[in-house]
Amino acid sequence: MMVLMLTCATAWGQTFNIGGHRAVRDTINNMWLCSIPQSHFGEDYIATVSFGDDVTDLAIEGEPVANGDEVTFAQVAGGTHYTVTGHMGDSLITGYITFTWLPLVEINGEPVNKYVYGTVTVSEPDSAFAEPMLAKMKLRGGATNTPDKHKRNYRIKFINEDSTKCNRRFFGLRNDNNWILDAGQMDFLRVRNRVSTDLWLDMSRKPWYSDSIANVRNGSRGQMVEVIMNGGYVGIYNMCEPIDRKQLKLERYDYENREFHGLLWTAYKWTRTVTMSDPVPRPGGVYWDGFEQKYPDFSEIRRTKWDPLENAVYFAGRADEDMNLRVDSMGEYFDLPVMQDYYIYVVALQALDNESKNIYYSCLDLAGSHRLTMTPWDLDVCLGGNYNPRFDLPEMVRPDRPVDWISHVPMFDMMQVKSYRSEVIDRYRELRNTWLETENLVSRYRSAVDELLESGAAEREENRWSGDTDLANKELNLANEMDYVENWIRNRMAYCDEHVFIEPFIKGDVNGDGEVTIADVNMIIEIILGHRFSDEIMNRADVNEDLEITIGDINAVIEIILKKAY
Repeated sequence: MMVLMLTCATAWGQTFNIGGHRAVRDTINNMWLCSIPQSHFGEDYIATVSFGDDVTDLAIEGEPVANGDEVTFAQVAGGTHYTVTGHMGDSLITGYITFTWLPLVEINGEPVNKYVYGTVTVSEPDSAFAEPMLAKMKLRGGATNTPDKHKRNYRIKFINEDSTKCNRRFFGLRNDNNWILDAGQMDFLRVRNRVSTDLWLDMSRKPWYSDSIANVRNGSRGQMVEVIMNGGYVGIYNMCEPIDRKQLKLERYDYENREFHGLLWTAYKWTRTVTMSDPVPRPGGVYWDGFEQKYPDFSEIRRTKWDPLENAVYFAGRADEDMNLRVDSMGEYFDLPVMQDYYIYVVALQALDNESKNIYYSCLDLAGSHRLTMTPWDLDVCLGGNYNPRFDLPEMVRPDRPVDWISHVPMFDMMQVKSYRSEVIDRYRELRNTWLETENLVSRYRSAVDELLESGAAEREENRWSGDTDLANKELNLANEMDYVENWIRNRMAYCDEHVFIEPFIKGDVNGDGEVTIADVNMIIEIILGHRFSDEIMNRADVNEDLEITIGDINAVIEIILKKAY
């Protein structure tokens, strides 16, 4: 059966071999798409064309072509078409050849919500003619994986003929059998997730244990590709590595002794448990009110382990009520430098769908520290992008929106601790000179979109999906969306500089009126006498930062007032 699948996938795809590269047939647009090195764009591309014995009377741009002839494709550019005519057996061949420098991925199979067999062919522009590979594949995603959606997400696992795992390396990334094709289904830029994840990999500090363990990767790498499925063009995808134990270098489960070591969970939907604000009791099993255990794989060991995550969730609730606990112990439960970078990241990009959900939590090894590292995932809703194309919510996504949407209790509480907040502000200012510098940010996203435009991929994507119900019948125009995103980034970073990552109060200004006066002394007296104000005021009242509100804070305010007087 698997050999038959390979034979069927190979026959039509091998009709054309252009310069050692596979020309992939797309019946929707009646074209052959061929991936070649970018260096050939902007010049004549002279390439040997070969094809199967059943092809006759072949002509390209009206010129007859015999098997093995050299053909000159004049001034190759994205979107340039070269006409093709001929016969394949008794069937007439008509259409055109066009080139891209993005990798091409051919899928043959009918993925559903469970794994089914099929074949996948990955043609890289700098590699030799690609052959089909056996794989298992299935649909993936949450809101994007419903019957009314058209551009779908896929998970692919490469296998041998006996169905055993077969590792594959693509694009210079890792050698593994497990890959994801992310459609960017509702993203009008199509590259928000890929480029934003690359930004995280560049700007974030490594997990706490990375000094002692080499090659830790706290994020998913990938490559933008073009996908043809069962002979039809389905567009631009992000082909990427998943977040898993191997990326984060977590300790393996001990199968012999049935002992847990490294652990990985994901927050896949918004709940009060996921925000760590009001958790529900944890039932048995692989799910807990929006959390899912990802490693070890429950289907393999039929066991779960929640202790580090569960303890951290309940700690967050206690620390929310106890400033001393928050200051003294937060770093025992959470990888603070990573969490600080995560806060800066989601606030700067206004990643509304990533402040509580779409986060992976990992624990290196139960035998050591139980602190959790955070890893972002699925960043389509950022940079002013809406949750759903059916709804226009300009107030929700405007670049000058205050940070009123952080419901993740540990991150919110971290910013209420003066020392942590100062560290975050200092770190933000450092990043503003490097990865978060405005021109750097704009260039990062524009370069990714320019690659799609100049390779011709953007035009193919727009022709395929503009007006589709996935996009609420709206126009897909990557160039226009990039102009919007550039303007959004410029305004967002200016807003963050002026209103978000700033010292929040004047020392001694307990009541927050912008000056230090006897009114602040009176408010501290009220607190000492038992009156409780908001967390912000209570935090400001600890003027001498000894984690208590006492006569010492009154004396500190009086000293500030006296210094002002002289």
